[in-house]
Amino acid sequence: MGKIFGTDGIRCIVNTEPLTAETTLKISKTVGFLLKSKQSNNSRVIICKDTRLSGYLYEPIITAGFISMGMEVILVGPLPTPAVPHLMRTLRADIGVMITASHNTYEYNGIKFFNLDGFKISSKLEKEIENIVLNNKKYSTILNNNNNTGKAIRLKDASGRYSEFLKSTLDKKIKIKKLKIILDCGNGATYEIAPNIFWELGHNVVSINNKPNGKNINYNCGAVNVASLCKKVVEEKADIGFAFDGDGDRLIVVDDKGNEIDGDKIIALFAKNLINEKKINSKFPVITTVMSNLGLENFLLNDLGIKLKRSPVGDINVIEEMKKNKSFLGGEQSGHIILSDFSKTGDGILAALKITEIISIIKESSSSIFDLYDNFPQIKVNISYKKISKKNKQNIKNLNKKYSKEKKIRVLIRFSGTEPLIRLLVEGQDLKVVKQKTKKLESEIRKIIGQ
Repeated sequence: MGKIFGTDGIRCIVNTEPLTAETTLKISKTVGFLLKSKQSNNSRVIICKDTRLSGYLYEPIITAGFISMGMEVILVGPLPTPAVPHLMRTLRADIGVMITASHNTYEYNGIKFFNLDGFKISSKLEKEIENIVLNNKKYSTILNNNNNTGKAIRLKDASGRYSEFLKSTLDKKIKIKKLKIILDCGNGATYEIAPNIFWELGHNVVSINNKPNGKNINYNCGAVNVASLCKKVVEEKADIGFAFDGDGDRLIVVDDKGNEIDGDKIIALFAKNLINEKKINSKFPVITTVMSNLGLENFLLNDLGIKLKRSPVGDINVIEEMKKNKSFLGGEQSGHIILSDFSKTGDGILAALKITEIISIIKESSSSIFDLYDNFPQIKVNISYKKISKKNKQNIKNLNKKYSKEKKIRVLIRFSGTEPLIRLLVEGQDLKVVKQKTKKLESEIRKIIGQ
C-alpha cells in the first residue's frame, strides 16, 4: 500500500487497503490527532454516511478512532455529502466526515474529510496523513495521553436542519412555479430528504429509485444512469427530472422532452442567470475541469463574455480554483455544481432547487431554458485494468502528452482517481475524425497495458 487518497478522498473496494478495518482506524486516529482543536477539550466531529451496506462497518470504526483521541462524535446518519459542512457550522464542529463512495456501486466505499472551515482537506494534509499512517514509527506517536476518552451521540434532527437550510436558499421574492418533478434518488443519501423538500415546496413529486437496501445504490440509476428517469419523465409528462448520485453531491437533469442535461449545460444556465442578476462578470471566471465540452467554453466567452478556467478532474480542484479566482460558479460535467454563495461543495439538491427558481423566473419549459449551445462531438472510453507497471503508467502519461498537442482535436488520457480505469476523452468538430482518433488511441492504450 503506497497511497491512501485519490482525487476525491479515499475510495476502494470494501475490506481492501487502504480501507481494511485496521487501516481505517489508523486513518481516523491520525486525522483526529492532526485536526483536533488545540484550544478546546471538546473538539467535535460530524460523521455522516450514504446508504451502502458497508456504512455499518466503517461508521463505528471511524467513531472509535476519534473517541480514542478524546473527541466528541455526532452521528447524523444517511444524508448527502453537502450536509456535512452545513452541520459542522451550526454544531461548531472541528472535523467533518462523509462515509461514501459517491457514484460507485455498493462494493466500494470511501471517506471524505472536511476541515474546520467546512472545505475538503487539502492535498498537502492528505499527504501528511499518508506519511503517518504508512510509517509505523510515526504512527506510534499518535497518542491520547489523557485518560478521558470522547463520546458519541446520535443527532435525530440532522435531516430537518439541512432541509431548512436548503429551503432558505430560495429567494422569497420569487413565486416558485409548481412543477411536476420526477426525482431519481439513486437509492442513495437523498432518498428521503429530496422528495420531502420538493413536496413541502408544493411540487407534484414522483420518486423513483428511493428504496435503498444497502446494495442497490447507484445500480443502473441516479446521476450515473438516467435511462429510467428519461423514460419516466416522458411517461408522466413531467416538467423536469432530477437525478442524484449516491451521496447527493451531483445532479444530472432530464428535460420535459426526455433529454439528458449534463453538468456543463447546468453550469451554462446558472452562468446566464448570474449574468442577468449582475452577480458575475468577465473578472470572475467560471471554473470547470478538463472534461468540460468546448461548446460550453465557447458559449461562456462568445455569448456571455465570461472566461472559463479549467482545473484537473475532481470537485476539490474546482473549489480550490474558485477560491483563488473569487468565482461564484464552478462544477464538473459529471454533475458537481458549486454555487459558492450558498455551499462549499457540490450540492445536487441545492442545484435542483435553484433550477426550479430559474424556471419560475423565465417561465419557459425546461427543454427551452437548457437550449443554450451545441456540444462539440465528444467520445469517452473507460479501459479497465487489474495491474499496471510504473513503466506502463509512464507510457500512458507520455501518450497523453504526445496527443494533447493536437490542434484540431482535443485528447485527454488519464488514470481515474477512484477506480482502476484509464479514461480516454476525444473531442473535436468533426464526429468522423473524433471516432477515428478514439479507435486509434484506444488500440494504442490497450497495446501498452497488454490487452
